[in-house]
Amino acid sequence: MILRSTVTAGLAALALCGCDGGAPSAEETAAVQALEARVAALEQRKERIEDVNAIERLQGAYGYYADRGLWEEAANLFADDGTIEIGLDGVYVGKPRVREYLRILSGGRASLTDGELGEHLQVMPVITLSPDGLTAKARWRAIVLEGELGGQAYWGEGPYENEYVKDGGVWKIKSLHWYQALFVSYEGGWQTKADANGAKYVSGTVPPDRPPSVEYKTWPDTYVPPFSFPNPVGKYVATE
Repeated sequence: MILRSTVTAGLAALALCGCDGGAPSAEETAAVQALEARVAALEQRKERIEDVNAIERLQGAYGYYADRGLWEEAANLFADDGTIEIGLDGVYVGKPRVREYLRILSGGRASLTDGELGEHLQVMPVITLSPDGLTAKARWRAIVLEGELGGQAYWGEGPYENEYVKDGGVWKIKSLHWYQALFVSYEGGWQTKADANGAKYVSGTVPPDRPPSVEYKTWPDTYVPPFSFPNPVGKYVATE
């Protein structure tokens, strides 16, 4: 807003003085109004770019915390009423339940141990901001490498359809929903084996607050979730 107020104030002062010392002409007034509108549009564009960058950093932070199994830190990225839905485990509602779910994924431990691998790459973002700039939706893809030295290892892959909210000027995860395309054993590979778990991880021992929002089949079946953004080249979309 500093840019807008400074520029428009200066332009207005010049116009009010008039080129000949008198009142500004209609053309001068129109020119100032046009410049004010352009400055306002640039201010809004600047804020939108900053919002998109903040959302990318937020999702990237989730990925880095997930890599190391730092679930406490990952849960703190969610809004107080945020939700998480991984595969077909169902929906866990509220930050305490998000934290509980994430901890159970790693056997209740606060982080990974020596010899464990849990890479969660967050790639191919398409972010759509709401017109008021207070909420957003985004599609990502996750590439997952999980396993332990001398034990089992898995490849995972699938899209996220996430929602975000700007809370007190800080972007937070409103809902994180990962659609599991495949989760297969590294040994033998996806070309020879079907999905290892049917997209269910811990819901058998930690029941969700709500059932899965959609039922689908994983590898070797193919399911493409609906895109959250109505127009991928719309006014408030930013892509990688």
